[in-house]
Amino acid sequence: MRPDDSGASGPLRKKVVILDKLKGTFILSPVRLVATLALCTFIIETLVMIVLESTEPVGWKETIMDASILTFSLFAILYYTLFKPLVILINDYKLKQVELKAHQEQLELKVQERTAELKKAYLDLKAENEETLKTRAALSESEDRFRQLFDQSEDGIVLFSLHDHVILDVNPTAEHIFRKERAEILATGFSSLCDPEECALLLSVFARITQDNAIGIVEKIKCTLVPGEVHIVSFHGKKIPLQGSEVIFATFRDITARVRLMEQAQEIQARLIQANRMTSLGTMVSSVVHEINNPNNFLLMNAGIIKRFWDDIAPVVEDLFQSRGDFAVANSTWSETRTFLPDAIEGIQQGAIRISEIVGTLKNYGRENHFNQNSQADVNAVVQLSAAILSHHISSSTHRFTLDLSEGLPLVRGSARQLEQVVINLIQNALQALPDPEHGVHVATFRDQETGQVLIQVSDEGCGIAPEVADRIMEPFFSTRQEQGGTGLGLAISATIVKEHGGVITFSSLSGKGSVFTIRLNQVVSSEHGGQDCEADHVYH
Repeated sequence: MRPDDSGASGPLRKKVVILDKLKGTFILSPVRLVATLALCTFIIETLVMIVLESTEPVGWKETIMDASILTFSLFAILYYTLFKPLVILINDYKLKQVELKAHQEQLELKVQERTAELKKAYLDLKAENEETLKTRAALSESEDRFRQLFDQSEDGIVLFSLHDHVILDVNPTAEHIFRKERAEILATGFSSLCDPEECALLLSVFARITQDNAIGIVEKIKCTLVPGEVHIVSFHGKKIPLQGSEVIFATFRDITARVRLMEQAQEIQARLIQANRMTSLGTMVSSVVHEINNPNNFLLMNAGIIKRFWDDIAPVVEDLFQSRGDFAVANSTWSETRTFLPDAIEGIQQGAIRISEIVGTLKNYGRENHFNQNSQADVNAVVQLSAAILSHHISSSTHRFTLDLSEGLPLVRGSARQLEQVVINLIQNALQALPDPEHGVHVATFRDQETGQVLIQVSDEGCGIAPEVADRIMEPFFSTRQEQGGTGLGLAISATIVKEHGGVITFSSLSGKGSVFTIRLNQVVSSEHGGQDCEADHVYH
């Protein structure tokens, strides 16, 4: 390789020349070598020629010339074949050395730059790593805090997948609310949280949350936890990011107690309204009773006069009928009038007496209404009259009403009027419980041979009493038919009346199969019967 072909720039070439001048000894060492070789060759050639001259004499001039020619020839050969290539190699070496040094300097600069960059990258990576560690620590702390809030929340928390609505996780409160273990809830899904019709409502709310990114709220959801135990929960749900994906974060709160309190508050309010109505009714009844009593007394007095008039005139008219034959009376004939007119007069008189008794009862409304301790009642007469009063209602409600009255029952201590009110209430309730007229009501009286008590039993083939309200039906103002006008006073008043009579009302019911109400009354001791009045006979016969 020639120096001209090295491709070095001007400054670099000048640097080589300066180095050549400074280090000439090193640069001229090939010349010395060539000169030395040529001198050695000259000397050897001279000696050889001298030796040859001794055997064959030759002139010294020829010897010198011959050696010189050989030396110059050899020098030229060595110069072109050894010296110049060697100089080129040395120059090339020096040039490469300079280039190498320059590259080393550039490399050192680049190493320094790379070192600085690596140091900066290291510091940045270290800072980023510290930030990552802090972030991970904060994330771990946040996850721990979320888990604590998740586990200790007073609301039941359920996480749903966004699209297929699979339950991903539940907290312990949700397990308590729904009375199920976590594994069971995860395995059964929606069916473990609410009733089927409520599940459809939740799915529609989930669709709004997914599509509209809205907050879903359902105020009341019914959950049948175990047969007969119904709880009410509220639902709040929204879409949140969690671990790189979106889920539905749902909270369930058991509001059964709150709903019950609200219902009780509504019942109390209804009771207060009803009490106010009853107070107003009492005031109105007092005035109405006074207005009814006067014309009824007139009616009762005139009914007695008409009865006595009939007793006097009937024989005279009957003699006229026997002598002259039948004749017209009003829109009928005497032969028909003489049969129904006495009963009509008796009915007017008994109706007026009944009105008078009702007026008396209304007058005593709101007062201490304990029955007379000397009063006695015939339960069969009480039941028969109660059925007669409700005859129209009975005929319109059922085609299968039966009375089964045992004969020879002893009298019971108590007020026949009040017991009549109890039986009327029970029969009315039984009729109202029937789904259609093909279902029947059966009323029976009999004596319990073990206790000696007299029993009145009213059974129906109606819808029965739901277990959740069975314990409350005797409470004042509690009614399952408030929308139909029920006041909730009938059974409560009936239970109070029977209790004042020393008896008790019991009942049994099967949902969908009917109910049986039983009144247990104490009989009058036989030795007491002779000296006491029988209110039933006095009033009803």
